[in-house]
Amino acid sequence: MQLISQENILAAFSDRSDGDLALYNMDEAQARQRWHETDVAKAFSLKDPCFARQVHGSRVLVVEKDAKPFCVGEGDALITALQDQPIGVFAADCLPILFWHPQAVAAAHAGWRGSCKNISAATVSALHEKYGIPASQIRAAIGPCIGGCCLELGDDVFMQFTSADAEYQKFFVRQRKWHLDLVALNRFQLISAGLSPENIEIRHHCTFCKPDQFFSFRRQKKRNGSMFSFVVRRKTN
Repeated sequence: MQLISQENILAAFSDRSDGDLALYNMDEAQARQRWHETDVAKAFSLKDPCFARQVHGSRVLVVEKDAKPFCVGEGDALITALQDQPIGVFAADCLPILFWHPQAVAAAHAGWRGSCKNISAATVSALHEKYGIPASQIRAAIGPCIGGCCLELGDDVFMQFTSADAEYQKFFVRQRKWHLDLVALNRFQLISAGLSPENIEIRHHCTFCKPDQFFSFRRQKKRNGSMFSFVVRRKTN
């Protein structure tokens, strides 16, 4: 587990050493038991997390005080101003992005489809619209995902990106197929959305290249384990 602890914020990217955290694939009792078995949940006495049913889109869900833990609906990002409420996203090649500010936190799941729809900017906009937080004050961390070395995509996908924004072309390299750098693309989208470059932390490793460290849907050619990336705004004494 890669931990980021800053003042009242705790953020984390899990890896294979934490085991399969595909909580979305478990019933509530199993998910609760699996979550509270993790070292980080035990060390910080974390509550049950909230997450979304991910569909590779750009919908942002708001987690409010009446939300029940675990799955809170269909979407690919969550925001909350609640204290001590972990929110997170699942990935096994897609890119997890965690956001925080003293007033609120967010988590986004950005695969190539979500990145084409600019889930990063949608999350930043949601934090501003719901809580009035200026983009320049938001901090973000980009986690492990499949790297540009290994993410092969076809001509149809390349055309989807260039149709969405001609500038996206610069994040592709043509080899046998098109290779997309998801990390560089989402960093560009975050900066374009108003984040300061110095407020973006990159904790990237290629999930496809490191089988001992990460689950990878493309490498395994099936869903056989997920990482869980989460952020929580903790109460301060």
